Amino acid sequence: MDKEFDVLISGGTVLDPANQVHELCDVGLKDGKVAAVGNVLGQADDVIDATGLYVVPGLIDLHTHVYKDVSFFGIEADDLCPRTGVTTSIDTGTAGWINYRGLERYVIERSSTRILAYVNLSGVGLPWRRGEMVFEGYVSAEECAQAVLNHPKTALGVKARLYAGVGGDRDVRDLLKVAVDAAERCEKPLMIHVSNADVPLEDMLAQLRSGDIVTHCFHGTNPASILDDKGKVLPQARDARDRGVVFDIGHGLGSFSYDIGRAAMEDGFPPDTISSDIHTLNIDGPVYDLPTTMSKFLNLGMPLEEVIARTTIEPAKVIDRAEDLGHLSVGAAGDVAILELENGSFELIDSMKQVLMGEKRLTCRASVRDGKILWQESN
Repeated sequence: MDKEFDVLISGGTVLDPANQVHELCDVGLKDGKVAAVGNVLGQADDVIDATGLYVVPGLIDLHTHVYKDVSFFGIEADDLCPRTGVTTSIDTGTAGWINYRGLERYVIERSSTRILAYVNLSGVGLPWRRGEMVFEGYVSAEECAQAVLNHPKTALGVKARLYAGVGGDRDVRDLLKVAVDAAERCEKPLMIHVSNADVPLEDMLAQLRSGDIVTHCFHGTNPASILDDKGKVLPQARDARDRGVVFDIGHGLGSFSYDIGRAAMEDGFPPDTISSDIHTLNIDGPVYDLPTTMSKFLNLGMPLEEVIARTTIEPAKVIDRAEDLGHLSVGAAGDVAILELENGSFELIDSMKQVLMGEKRLTCRASVRDGKILWQESN
């Protein structure tokens, strides 16, 4: 006789911000989908005991680099994501319009982790740390847009890094115009990297449209800071958010400052999404993984429910997948992260090497994608 569920997650506290659920109950998964949420649900082929743990929708990391062995930045998604609760990893421009099919064929199609991606405005993507748009022949709005359109199952939009010198002597505002053109041609969002830009942030915000994403929004460098000279959030940033521009953390090696983040949050401007910008140069610190980045915001005073929302339903909305990802509604994808909220004393370091001694830390204990257990901590 068939059992009611393929996987039953029992005894945990379900925290599903999209559905405003925060209570002790079980989650049953069947045929890759959420089949039931409640109490005393029935029998299953596999049971995960989540007593004392939080059961949340599978985490969505909106900024990662997973084109391993092709890009200097690329990590192996399946070595990291399952043990950190990330069921959907968004590669942000590691591949460009020249080599995007390689990312799709050799990484996305072979990974247990769900991987989607933004196509880099530079045809070569991110092979190295600097200069991917110095050669003008690599920069083509038409070719980039066509690459996005040619890969509708995996490509989400366009990515451009706009830092000083990225295109040689070209003004990053001119490169941004090309990036916006590419995004408009394929009718998809644009994500821009703004840390270390040599122009004011408000000059870049003026070109962005609803649905576009500013990543590294709390970086600690000038003149592209989100704060004015009085330490207050730029009115242009508030205006941009009001018209639908998304502000993403993208922690990274050099793109997240506690001082900037704390000031922005105290001024009523929290990030829309929390992402790691995980890559080879920060996986061994200061980033480590998405739960560590989430823990930093917990210790900056953001409530747990909001931290979970900014790594589940909010990024799901950004990538236009809120119908099936980012929540535990019946019929949604069977993606689940089981997290422990630990209490103690934890050293948490930002990109500026500032240390925050935190009292709380999120740690993944198991993860499930499409109703299949990807990873479970050994007892």
